[in-house]
Formats: sequence, C-alpha cells, structure tokens
Amino acid sequence: MALVGCRFEAAIELSDSSLRAVDLTGSSLPGLNGDRLRIDGDLTLVRTVSGAISLFRADVAGDVWLNGAEITGEGDDYAMHAPQLRVGGGLYAQSVQASGGLNLWGAQAFTVEVTDGRLSSAKHAALRCDGLDLAQDLRCTGVSVDGGGISLFGATIGGQCWFDHAEIRNDTGWAIAAPSAKIDGGFYGRSMAVDGGINLFAATIGESVELSGSTLISQHHPALRAPGARIEANLDLGGGAAVAGGIGLSRAEIRGTLRLSGSAFTNASAVDLQGATVGALDMASLRPLPSVLDLGAASIGRIDDSPASWPQRIKLDGLVYQDLRPVLPADQRLAWLERSGSYSPQPYERLAAHYRQLGHEDDARSVQLARHRRRRGASRMPARMWGVFEDLTVGYGYRPGRALLSLLTLTSCVAVIFAALPPQPAGTRGPDFQPAVFALDLILPVLDLGQEKAFIPSGSTSWVAWGCAMAGWLLSMTVIAGLTRRLSRSGH
Repeated sequence: MALVGCRFEAAIELSDSSLRAVDLTGSSLPGLNGDRLRIDGDLTLVRTVSGAISLFRADVAGDVWLNGAEITGEGDDYAMHAPQLRVGGGLYAQSVQASGGLNLWGAQAFTVEVTDGRLSSAKHAALRCDGLDLAQDLRCTGVSVDGGGISLFGATIGGQCWFDHAEIRNDTGWAIAAPSAKIDGGFYGRSMAVDGGINLFAATIGESVELSGSTLISQHHPALRAPGARIEANLDLGGGAAVAGGIGLSRAEIRGTLRLSGSAFTNASAVDLQGATVGALDMASLRPLPSVLDLGAASIGRIDDSPASWPQRIKLDGLVYQDLRPVLPADQRLAWLERSGSYSPQPYERLAAHYRQLGHEDDARSVQLARHRRRRGASRMPARMWGVFEDLTVGYGYRPGRALLSLLTLTSCVAVIFAALPPQPAGTRGPDFQPAVFALDLILPVLDLGQEKAFIPSGSTSWVAWGCAMAGWLLSMTVIAGLTRRLSRSGH
C-alpha cells in the first residue's frame, strides 16, 4: 500500500491486516491504528505528520522508517504505542519529533536508531524500551529527550548502546533507567548531558562504559547508580566529566579500570565503592574532589592516586589492594589512613604488608607504630598510660634502639646518684663499689653482677634503688613484649 504525500481527514485503520508494504512518506493523517498488523516488507512513515500511531503486536518483516516524522500523542498517550512490536530489520527514527514519546516495551528488532530527534513526555518515559530485545545496537546519539527520560529495564542489547552527545532530562525519575539490562557490547555516552542520573543497577555490560566529557546531574539520587553491576572492561568518567549527585557502585564488578581522573565532583558528591571489585582505580587528579570516598570492603588491584586527590573523608576499613601508585613514603600514606575517621587496625595492617612486599621495612615499621599510637588514643586511661610508656621506651617494639637508649639514660642517672651518695657495704669483705655496675645490677632483674648483694642503699637512696628496680622491671617487660611482637611478625 503506497499513499505517498496524501492528506487524510480521518485516522487510518490497518489493525489485523496483512499487507506487502506500507508507504506513507510525506503524508498527513490524524492517526494510524496498526495493532496486530502484518507487513511482509517495510513500514515507511518518513516525513509523515501524524497523530498517535499504534502498532501493538504488529509484525513488520522489513524495516520501520520514521525519519523526519512528526508524531503527536493525544493527551498523556504515547506518540507511538508499539509494545511487543516485531521488526525483522531495524527501526530508524532519525530527526523524529515525538510529542508523547515512543513506547517499545517488549519489542524485538535487529537494531533501533533514534538519532538527532526530539522526544518529550510529561507522564511516562519518553523512550520506553523495557524488555526490548535487539540483535544489534541501540543508537540514541544526538537525541534530545525533554522529560520522561529513557527506560531500558530488563532490556537485552546484542550490540552496543550509543548515547553520545545526547541531552536527556527527567524531572521526576531517572534520565536513563537500565536496571537488570544485559548489553553484550559497551555503553557509550561521551559528551552527553544527563539531568536525572543514570541507573545501571545489576546491569551486565560486556565491554566498557564510557562517559568521558559528560555532565551527570541528579538532585534526588546518585548521578550514576550501578550497585551490583558487572562491567567486563572499563568505566570511564574522565575527560572533563562533571558529576553532581555522586556515584554509587557498591558491590559492582569492574574488570578493567575505573577512571575518575580528570572528572569534577560538585554539590558534595560522594563516590561509593563499598564491596566493589575493581581491576584498577585511577583517581590521580580530581578537581573539585568528592566529599566522601567509600572503599570499605572493596577489592582493588591497583590504586593510582595522589595526596591532592584524596577527599576529606575516605572509608578504608576492609579495603584490599595489590598495588598503590605512586609509592609514597609512610608519612604521606599515614595521612591517607587518618582520613578514615574512626580507628580500625585492618587498613594499617594492609598498608604495612604492602610496604613489606616492596621491601620497605622502615615504612612498614612506621605504619605499625602509627597503628599502635592511634589505637592508644581510643583506649582507656590505664592502657593509654602503658602505651605511652611502651612508645617512649621501645616504640612498641618497632623502634628497638629506644630500649638501649632508655637503658643507657636510666643507668647513667642512677650511676651519677650513687657515685655522689654511695651505699654502705653489706659486709666487711666484698668487691669494690662500681656505680655503673651497681646501677645495672639494680635495673636489670635478669643480671647478678654481685654489686646489689654487696652494698645496701640507705636513707633517700633506698627509694632510688626501689624505683630503679621497678623501672627496670617495667623496661624489661616492655622489651620482652616488643620482641615477642616482632618475632610473631617474623613468623608470618
């Protein structure tokens, strides 16, 4: 049926018909009812001006052409209502103007291309593709969606999803909603503008998600939400991408690189990677920074960052990583750990293990020492005082030189005191008094140098002797605890 350039006063009724082809190029009609229509060839509506078009359960063996068409739905209805449409070829809608949007719920086609056109809807998705089944690509490049957004819930895309340079807005929900979608190729939205956010919850994407240079805005939920999503390659938010509303990737699996370098976060946006598995995290340069970076219980192969790229708050408890780049000295990495807020031993243990793997034993000891100091700050007063003593004397076992210094200092002080006020001999015969040896005999309980038994302090020096014995006992216990801690680490 070819009715090219015709003008109709009433809607065309083709429901339940079977035709070889339908060509309404350049025609003007109040509407078209093609429910359950069967067409052996193409359905051509190029440059058609029409009221609402219904293709419910229609079957088109060839292609559906909507290039340059202007379609207007009635009231809140779709401009084209085509749930469960079957298209043997592709649905092509270049430069289409659809006031009311397109409903392709449950449709099947080889490919769908809605490019450089304008879709609008105030009550529902402007492009509804829930359950859509495509053998190849969904292409929405350069399209303008004014209200309603695009819905791809549970869609199956055999090829790629293209949204490059699109402008998509939804004031009441997600601009692009694709939860549980299965995309065998990649999801490409380079240099697009999204107002309402992108929802990829539990989606499976066979290649990369590329959003470089895009603007993602959301007022009520994350600008990019993909918890539980599986991305086989990279997630790219670099290239000057602007994010207002945060990123939610908890429990997501990104096998390649999550690139945040070069992106800008505004409106106190947060990045949530809690429990995520990521091949590499590139966040070497961020300006402005997100407000919070949650890496709790995440597993990341490599982290590329810099002190200038660290948000004020970073959740690190349970984070496991294989590599940190660049290799920063411990004092800088400790500033990284201190941004985690409340104390947890695991981030310190992991960082110390990382330095040991690199052969940086001094940095590893510095991290472990910082761990004990931070734990001390969260302890009660008796444990805190004992911790201060351990720190000053042996550095919790990570500064063994302090034990020798403490011993020499205490021995020197005691020797000076008893050299000035020597004790009385215990008997008529005995060794000559040696102040330094006598001090060591008092301080070190494991030694018996004969001086302590041969001489008896009196008066005020007896209190000095008693204090030395107690200090020596405490010092010995601290040294033993430090050595035990060190031997325990060596055993691992």
